[in-house]
Amino acid sequence: MSEPLVITPEPAPMRRPGIWLAGVGIYILLLSIGAAIGGEIGNFTSASLNALPFVGLAILAYFAGTSFNWAWIATGVWLTILIGASAVYAFGLGVLNIVDIPPGGFDPNNPPTLQPASLFTILLLIFGIFLSFGIGLSTLLSPVRRWLTRFLPLDPNSFVHSVALAAIVTITLIMVMPLLVTGQPPLLTLVRAVGSEELNAGDLSAGAQLRSQVYGLVWTIPAAFLAVGFGIRRNLSATLLRIGLVRPTVSQVITGVGIGLALAGLITLTLPLIDTIWQTFGWPNTDHEAFSELIAFAISPLGALVIGVTAGLGEELAIRGVLQPRLGIFLSNLFFVSLHAFQYHWDGLLVVFVVGLICGLVRKRTNTTTAAIVHGVYNFVLVMLEVIAG
Repeated sequence: MSEPLVITPEPAPMRRPGIWLAGVGIYILLLSIGAAIGGEIGNFTSASLNALPFVGLAILAYFAGTSFNWAWIATGVWLTILIGASAVYAFGLGVLNIVDIPPGGFDPNNPPTLQPASLFTILLLIFGIFLSFGIGLSTLLSPVRRWLTRFLPLDPNSFVHSVALAAIVTITLIMVMPLLVTGQPPLLTLVRAVGSEELNAGDLSAGAQLRSQVYGLVWTIPAAFLAVGFGIRRNLSATLLRIGLVRPTVSQVITGVGIGLALAGLITLTLPLIDTIWQTFGWPNTDHEAFSELIAFAISPLGALVIGVTAGLGEELAIRGVLQPRLGIFLSNLFFVSLHAFQYHWDGLLVVFVVGLICGLVRKRTNTTTAAIVHGVYNFVLVMLEVIAG
């Protein structure tokens, strides 16, 4: 018989769950209002969907503790919903790589067609997603978690750590399945088939898309605080220490800028070499033309600044600030890479992995703030190079 999921007590929550349940109710109300009104308010509230579902899982796990209670059950239900939604999203995008999308985009009178031979690929995609479930949820078994502690800095007896591990491993595997099974990043397939304007439903201008990036950061910052237990297990100072968000020293700012510039230069110089290696072995490359069209809204000096700040700070807070101290550099970086698997082929994901690994090492040696500077400068320089080249 397997050991219990949690065998040691964790600190009791600082506050009762009532205030958090009220907060969830208010959030759902705001989300509903935003969806009903649409426009800028709708864009603002919908930007929360990238971060707050994970926060809800963390909050439930904090209140679940060690006993079989309502929060324990609610955590399991929400984990299932979160993983299920990720699977449906990945499956839907994966299928778009398989069907024949009509020229000009989707038309109810001329729906996408599916070749009989493609049914096997769809079945393989379904199998891959269910395999992801099995591998990810196996980490809930105590022997598996204890074995993983050889490589990860987590507490195998912590319910919160166990839930985080299961969620991240499962979603990481699910996110790469469309590329792994179909051989194409689905967002680039969509761009080639219908164009970026059709993909964005024609209602998001370049300015609106940039504002959506800012809105996402506005939600990500408090989400990162809540995900590590702010107001539940930690006060503000302990929360800032946990996620590594500090005021950087002058030396750290200079170091971060220098590493970001060096990293951007290194990647720019080695991309032709990577392309040559991929072509030599006959491996498919990322479609740079389609990718440029996908991010065309950001190809401007303002776009470079927005992407540098939002991706640099937002992604570093979530990945290196929240996840890395518990899941280690490698696993948290794999999750970071998987979030880009809809828009890059394996050559692009290799670059993302290297960038994430360097940011992870910077986080480990210094803090999340310095890692965010590295990431932000890197993104800013690459977008500005696109602006100059265009």
